[in-house]
Amino acid sequence: MSVIRLPIDIKSLYFNIKNDNETGHTATVATPLKQGSSIHEELAQIRNIPENINSYSRDSLISQILSKSRAAAIITDVFVFESISVNGTSVECESRFCIYIREETDPQNFHFGRQKVHYPPTLKFSDSDIDINNRKVIDAISESLCNYAFIVEAFEYDTESKNLNFDVTIVGENGIPYSKIFLNKRGVGNKFSSVFNEFADTYDSEIISLREHLGYENVSPENYMEIINRNKSVAVNRICSELNNSGFGGIRKLAEEYPYSLYDVEYSDRGKKKFVIIRFTSTKTNYFSLPYNKIKFCNDFADSVKIALVTDVNGIPNVHWYAIEDLNKMNKTINSITYTNGGEHS
Repeated sequence: MSVIRLPIDIKSLYFNIKNDNETGHTATVATPLKQGSSIHEELAQIRNIPENINSYSRDSLISQILSKSRAAAIITDVFVFESISVNGTSVECESRFCIYIREETDPQNFHFGRQKVHYPPTLKFSDSDIDINNRKVIDAISESLCNYAFIVEAFEYDTESKNLNFDVTIVGENGIPYSKIFLNKRGVGNKFSSVFNEFADTYDSEIISLREHLGYENVSPENYMEIINRNKSVAVNRICSELNNSGFGGIRKLAEEYPYSLYDVEYSDRGKKKFVIIRFTSTKTNYFSLPYNKIKFCNDFADSVKIALVTDVNGIPNVHWYAIEDLNKMNKTINSITYTNGGEHS
C-alpha cells in the first residue's frame, strides 16, 4: 500500500467550532502550493493523484468555479474522490469530494503566479456523470465523529484503493469556542491550563500523599496546580513510553497542543486512530474523576478510547488500563449537578 499524504494549513478546514471572535477567523479552505519561488513540496505530491473526472464534466466544473472568481485565474488541476474515510474508518456518502488547484494569472496582481490547493465545503456540482457535494461529504464525516469539533490536518490518498482519508484531530465538544482551540497555536503555550483546569477539585484527595512524597512545606494551595501539571506530564510520558514499547505508532501528546482536548494521547493501531484519556494520582488508590464531556466521549467512541490511570505518580508509577465497559462496572460518586432556572442552559 502506498499513501500520498497532503498536509494542509491547520486553520484551513475545521468544523463544529464556534467563532467567538468579533470579526474574521473563518476557515480559509485553501493551502498555498506555490508562492513566488517557494513550493510546498509535500502538498505538491497531489499532482501524482489521478483526477478521476471526464473532460466534459471537468470543463463544466471549472467554468462554474471561475464564474464566481473576482480575479483573473485558471484551474490547473481537478481531483475528485469517491471513496472516503476519516482516521482510517470508512465513511458512507453518495456524493463525491473535490479538491482543485487555482492559479492567479493577472500580471498586475501582486499574487500573480500564486497557486493554491482549494477544498471548499460549499463546492457543489452535478451532471449526468458525476455528483460532487463537498458539504455532504463533510457532514457525513462529522456524523461519523459524533459531531465533535474537529480539525482536518491532512488528506491521505491510497494509490491502491483510491480512497481519500481525512486525517483529523478531535479538539473538543461541538461548539467549543475558537479561542480555546487556536490561541495556544500562536506561541502562548498552555495559557489557560490553570484557569480551566479539571484537576482543581482533587486537592482534598491528593494533598496528604503529595506532601508525604514532596515534603509538607513544599505543597500548598498556591502551588498545587503547578505540581499537578508537572505530575500530568510525568503520567503522559509514562503512557507514551508504554505505547511505544508495545509497538504502536503515530503517538501524539495532544494534551500539550490542545489543553481542552477530550483525550490526552492518540496513537495508531493498524491504520486507525485510538485515544487515551490519562488520569493520575499521587496515592496508590485506583480512583479517578471524569467530567461529563469525557464520559460522553468514551461512550461515543467506545471501541477507540481507553482510560490510563497512573497511580503513585510521585513514587513508583503503576499503570492501570480501563475500557468503557470497565467504567460501567465501577462504583461512582456524583460530585456536582448544574441547575438551570428558566429554559435551557447556554
